[in-house]
Amino acid sequence: MAIKYDNVIVFGPTGAVGRAVSQEAAKRGAKVTLAMRDPSKKIPGLDEQQGKFERIKADLGDVASVESAIRQSGAKAAFFYQIHGTGDGMRSVIETMKTAGVEYVVFLSSFTIFPEEDPHDVSRERLIPYLHASIEATIDDLGLASTMLRPGAFAYNIFHQDVDRSSDVWKAEIPESDRKADCIVPKDIGRVGGAVLVDRPAEGQKEIVYLYGPALLTREDMIATIGKVSGKQISTTVQSTDDHIKSMVARGLPEIAAKYLCKADNGQLHDRYYADGRHEEGWENIKKYSGYEPTSFETFVDEYLAEN
Repeated sequence: MAIKYDNVIVFGPTGAVGRAVSQEAAKRGAKVTLAMRDPSKKIPGLDEQQGKFERIKADLGDVASVESAIRQSGAKAAFFYQIHGTGDGMRSVIETMKTAGVEYVVFLSSFTIFPEEDPHDVSRERLIPYLHASIEATIDDLGLASTMLRPGAFAYNIFHQDVDRSSDVWKAEIPESDRKADCIVPKDIGRVGGAVLVDRPAEGQKEIVYLYGPALLTREDMIATIGKVSGKQISTTVQSTDDHIKSMVARGLPEIAAKYLCKADNGQLHDRYYADGRHEEGWENIKKYSGYEPTSFETFVDEYLAEN
């Protein structure tokens, strides 16, 4: 028999993924507590009149506020994401969720953890998968039922990491690489997240759901699409790995993250991420769990530029 939750809490509802989680959970009839650092903050695109929403002050970096929010809401299911700086890999936060009454969590993890891997065994050298895998391992160790969302490469990465729109002629700085990425759209992740938060996909202890965009694109493909949709000329420079690391750091990315991303950019790992039918499974999962067709990169660009 399927397990359904009619009272859920969403941490981070102001972000694109969290907003879509909240919207979809409410659409499915649940009372949704929006756990926010600043409960007075507007959430563009979320119509709180169309659903049972309640705002509450909470910060994943503040264990006491997490406990208070969960106890006040009475929620049995929670959506959350990875944050830095807790000192214990979020263990105390997750323990608090459980002791405060949460019995099931949906965690925004990463496709960089391979299906055959035990999260406990992911090495620290693999920065991004390690950060997410350590949280998955903690959830497992604490005995919380869970759905791990493992989305692919976010569609907005090309804007955040490579494209400068500050002048009339837009500029793109990309590394020497033939890597392709799936460009998953945040709202598609959130729609699945909201669906599985309310309607738990399995009675077992743990479900893993990979989520991918519908097409694998090179950076050149993405830039061509951005130019087509925007009507803008985009001047593109292909950089060496070292120069691209410097460029990413100049844009505000921590150096350790920039180095990891560029090291992983040789295509080898990305080929593994999408191999053996996993890409097809990932984009089909969007409709399987949410009922929506996956959003194309072109549609995303049109929506992104209208909002940003």
